Amino acid sequence: MNREIEELKKEKAALKQALKQEQKKTASLTGKVNELTKEKKALTNKLERRQKKCGDLKSSLNEELKKKFLTISNPLEMKRIDRHSYPDLIVKFTVEICMLLSGCGFQKVSDLLSYLNNFFQLGLHKIPCANSIENWVKKSGYNIYHQAPKEFAEKEYAVIIDESMMLGSEKMFLSLGVEAAKLDNDALKHGGVKVLNIAVDKTWNSETVKENLEETEKKAGHRPLYAISDNDSKLSKALREKGYTWIRDIGHTMARLIEQIYSKSEDFTRFSKLTSAVKTREVMRPSSYLLPPRQRTVARFMNLSSTISWSMDIYRNFSKLSDEEAGNFGFVKTYYPLVEELGQVFNCVDNILKQAKKNGFTKELIAGYVKDIQNSLTHQGARVQSVKSALCAYLEEEKEKLPDEKTCWHCSSDIIESLFGAYKYRRARNPLNGITPYVLVIPLMSAVGHEAKTSNIDFKNHLESVYMKDLDRWKENVLTENLAVKRRKILVA
Repeated sequence: MNREIEELKKEKAALKQALKQEQKKTASLTGKVNELTKEKKALTNKLERRQKKCGDLKSSLNEELKKKFLTISNPLEMKRIDRHSYPDLIVKFTVEICMLLSGCGFQKVSDLLSYLNNFFQLGLHKIPCANSIENWVKKSGYNIYHQAPKEFAEKEYAVIIDESMMLGSEKMFLSLGVEAAKLDNDALKHGGVKVLNIAVDKTWNSETVKENLEETEKKAGHRPLYAISDNDSKLSKALREKGYTWIRDIGHTMARLIEQIYSKSEDFTRFSKLTSAVKTREVMRPSSYLLPPRQRTVARFMNLSSTISWSMDIYRNFSKLSDEEAGNFGFVKTYYPLVEELGQVFNCVDNILKQAKKNGFTKELIAGYVKDIQNSLTHQGARVQSVKSALCAYLEEEKEKLPDEKTCWHCSSDIIESLFGAYKYRRARNPLNGITPYVLVIPLMSAVGHEAKTSNIDFKNHLESVYMKDLDRWKENVLTENLAVKRRKILVA
């Protein structure tokens, strides 16, 4: 019995010892837990401070983005437009993007705005559809077009006129106004002109051109100081009969003078046919990568210099061509004397055009252009000398039209060609559509310009001033029935 008691006492003592050891371990672990708890709390506090700092930075960045990208989440930054669902800033952004990005159609602009809204969290609840944006463009263009050109009220201005050929029965006649005095050393840009008249008809002659010039005078308030156009016979006749001082577009005129001298030459005719033939024949063959540049069918002498440059490149690198390629382009070597001759002519002309389009016409500048021509055209061939005489005579004639030594006038109608081209690129791809109310994009393009910056156009006023019925009435009074409409009437009936 005593032995059992002793054993129990020993077991009790062992258990007490084990308990003390476990208590020490527990105390040690509790100390570690407390340390880890303190460390966790410190890290949590540090994280909270960093999150607060990040939140402040994010908030600050968002505020900057709102200011930079004209965020409309603050109603004080918007102006409501009567009868319209969207504020002026949305209209301004979408319309100006349409004008500045020529490859960006109405649907793409709508998609772009939707993307920016999501990316920058602009807070827009609705995105305008393509049809709404198109209507804003037409309304803005309509109101800009019908406003009196205040900039010419007390200033002398020049008019730039041209006719744009369209498929079928429609031809557009466009008149642009520009300040008569050329004040900078840069070529005219879209923002430098004002659209004075847009007219559409099945055909144009000198009488109808004169009628439209009279409409232009009424809108501007007085006659232009001079007019610029190409050498189209009906335009030149109308300008003469109106008694305008006529400045012939320098690019068209120089190309025409060269064409008159070279177009009937047997070697030039043969060279042109061979150049055209190789483009057709080799277009899907291995040597297609060496084909000459595309040539215009109308006014082809206007960009003949690119073909001449190509010919000179082929001649210089002829030894690098394979036997097959040498056979295809061997005619360049045969006609190289002609190429060399035309190379000198077009190098000279391109240099003069570059200067004149930037600097314009003054008596002193024209004298410099004449001197450059005389010094550059050194080829002794009869045709080059004829070109030299013709170009100098043309410039001397234009020089006599300037009233005094200080006067500087514009001498190029490239800007009207640029507006025509921009309109044709943007309009509906179906050529049967002809000229639609979307032609009102032309005055809008000239108002917006083409620099990547916001304009001062008051879109709120434009949209509130124009109704859709105004566009319909203008369409009926100005435009003609196009081929697409005639097609629908015949095939659907």
